[in-house]
Amino acid sequence: MKVDDVVIIETSPIERVKYCLVGLPDVGLVGAISVSYIVKSLNMLETGYLESDLLPPVMVVHNGDPKTPFRVYNKGDLTAITSEVPVNRNAVDPMARCIVDWIKSKNVELLISISGIAVQNRLEIEAPMVYGVGTSPHVRELFKKADVKTFEEGFIAGLHAVIAKECLKKNVPNAILLAQSHLQYPDPGAAVSSVNALNKLLDLKVDVKRLTDQAEEIRIKTRELMHRTQRSMQQMQKGQEQEMPMMYT
Repeated sequence: MKVDDVVIIETSPIERVKYCLVGLPDVGLVGAISVSYIVKSLNMLETGYLESDLLPPVMVVHNGDPKTPFRVYNKGDLTAITSEVPVNRNAVDPMARCIVDWIKSKNVELLISISGIAVQNRLEIEAPMVYGVGTSPHVRELFKKADVKTFEEGFIAGLHAVIAKECLKKNVPNAILLAQSHLQYPDPGAAVSSVNALNKLLDLKVDVKRLTDQAEEIRIKTRELMHRTQRSMQQMQKGQEQEMPMMYT
């Protein structure tokens, strides 16, 4: 492994990945909360982890068991990649290449990135909407069937943007789900909307009641992670997502 490489170590072999979810700490922690909740709800098994000198020198401990913060889970047709620490700016490009190359080698049918899109009036929104960005007409047709509104105009920054670029280069179907969310605060409500969208998109049947009931507890527990994630987002120009792109006619 070269110094600037990111690799996925499979602790239990995965023969094929049909659907892969990627949810890492960024806007509102929407992706991290959503994917972590799905992993627990479906009792997905930990099957690997991401390794690199570019990743933070951190281990997390759960029930006395030390683990790397960037982990891979699997159950049946579903694989999930999530993290309990933010991604360093220097790790974004090699991590995106690693994820896309790995799932392509597993003959993936759809890679789904879950994130948030900050909206100024989030406090006035009871049920956040989820928008979709698809790298192919087929993916955008899936959005229609799942009642996911297409994200028509704007910027996407950070890891999910680089994943989309790599998917376009390597012909890997990619969907990005963006839930209306707070920018600087953990947003379990936006995560609820994301999980509901995934239920329709992949027929997961994940009950969101516990996520709704534990929203305040999640906000408190993830507050420090949100603070660390803010610094990472600033490095990746996440604020640009609230701008509108130049149109040429």
